[in-house]
Amino acid sequence: MAGVFLSLAFRVLVNLESLNSVETVGNLVRHRTAPIVVPSDGGYSIRFVPTISGESLAHAYQVHLVEEAKRTGLPLSEESERGEFIKFADENFLKKYGVEAPGSESKIRRTEVEIMLRDYVCDVGGFLYAGNYPVKRTSTFQVGYMVPAVFEVEAAALEAQFHVRFSPSFMGLQQPYNVEVGSAVYTFTLNMDVSQIARPSTSFGERDDKLEKQLEGEREKRVTAALSALSTFLTQLRFGAKRSRFLPNVEPLSAVAAVSKNTFFVVSPGNSKEFIRETASRKSSFEALMKELRGEKDEAEVLLFAIDKEKAAEKVEGVDVSGNLEEFVRRVVTAAFKNQKSH
Repeated sequence: MAGVFLSLAFRVLVNLESLNSVETVGNLVRHRTAPIVVPSDGGYSIRFVPTISGESLAHAYQVHLVEEAKRTGLPLSEESERGEFIKFADENFLKKYGVEAPGSESKIRRTEVEIMLRDYVCDVGGFLYAGNYPVKRTSTFQVGYMVPAVFEVEAAALEAQFHVRFSPSFMGLQQPYNVEVGSAVYTFTLNMDVSQIARPSTSFGERDDKLEKQLEGEREKRVTAALSALSTFLTQLRFGAKRSRFLPNVEPLSAVAAVSKNTFFVVSPGNSKEFIRETASRKSSFEALMKELRGEKDEAEVLLFAIDKEKAAEKVEGVDVSGNLEEFVRRVVTAAFKNQKSH
């Protein structure tokens, strides 16, 4: 049975950002673009649009995990503390931190637990040791590309801005350069399986009761740190590159979150203003389906929360609507934390 699962979708108006560059061609710094499928004249067409990768968002969240680990005394490797999330990719890192590589499949679970006890980021963000007997811990959170809202893709654009490094004393250093900037109504989705924090994902093999008891004893602290880091990530939206001189104009428009207990429910993506209404409608149908399949005594529960600056939640029933982003995040993480304590 599932424990607590958290799912969020955001719609964010972002103007003049250079948060995700991919390469420099001559004096042009290119923005990341990607093809997306959009409705067009009764069918579909491909549009290349500015995007921000899920890796960029995931890196920012894991930096917040590091900050929380430092604050609360949770373990970190040197690499993670520096924001270099190489994790335990090969045997050199295992040796550095005194972790024995598994010599058989039965030893994989113990190695996973040892790594989780040495690096908190590996617990929440997962890792992959690619040795003779690979050890894979699946990340407890999922996040994808930040892309322009599909049904509002006409409100997305990319343009190179011309600049000059001003140096009249050294004329040879006075160079022109161009930086591509994007503007769009972006949307992104983030899921987190709160129940899997501080619990090994390897279900087979030998167990070291002492190590696993130590890990379980830190569970509440680790969950609290993960939700606190998520709160900072969502309220500050401090991700991406080139912020020192290309700090974007960011305004959250609307968001919906689902806190699921004993089930998994993923909210609808923010491709249009209808995403909160669609999520609420799907939630009602989902609960009816679960009751039919599992019976009247089913303990599954889905709570919905929202923030709304564009009338996306207007006249939508069954959704707890907050007046500002910080209050929305507080209600979501509080509900997630309260529900996980029984798991």
